[in-house]
Amino acid sequence: MKGRIMIAAAAALALAACGSKDDTAAEGPKSAEAVKQEAAKLETPDPGEYKQTVEITRFEVPGMPKEAADQMKAMMTAKQESTLCLTKADAEKGYRDMFKGVGKGNECSYSKFDVDGGRLDAQMDCQSAQEGKAVMKLKGTVSRDGSDVTVDMDTSGGTAPMGTMKMTMHLTTTRLGECPTS
Repeated sequence: MKGRIMIAAAAALALAACGSKDDTAAEGPKSAEAVKQEAAKLETPDPGEYKQTVEITRFEVPGMPKEAADQMKAMMTAKQESTLCLTKADAEKGYRDMFKGVGKGNECSYSKFDVDGGRLDAQMDCQSAQEGKAVMKLKGTVSRDGSDVTVDMDTSGGTAPMGTMKMTMHLTTTRLGECPTS
């Protein structure tokens, strides 16, 4: 996922269960094209090496046996850090295609996708016969040299044990400098 950092990582994690529905209503659901145009308003990231941190700050699975829930929560809440190099070509793509092809096959729509300066406020609602309903909210900031985005995901109506789940992820990305040469 080298070419799509920052909130793209959030999108990939949070929206893995959803695709998009092309609905062009001015109010309510936004079309995939409208989302793409909003995403294009975000600053293009600078090329370079980035540190990416993903931390799950909330993980609840009502109805799951306590032992299993505690074990799963311990695994899920471990902070994950990685570094990656964003090339000039990847950086030039910006965020305009960050949701392209994510989770094809389900009925999803963006009820909100707003960009104001470097601030992002988005919500995607999905409904699937197999997976139930999912509501994902992304909120945070994106700049040329980093991001700070919180992703809230609530699911219901899916198959056990994860049929009903509430999860919050905090994702940060910070530019460290130029990519190391090897």
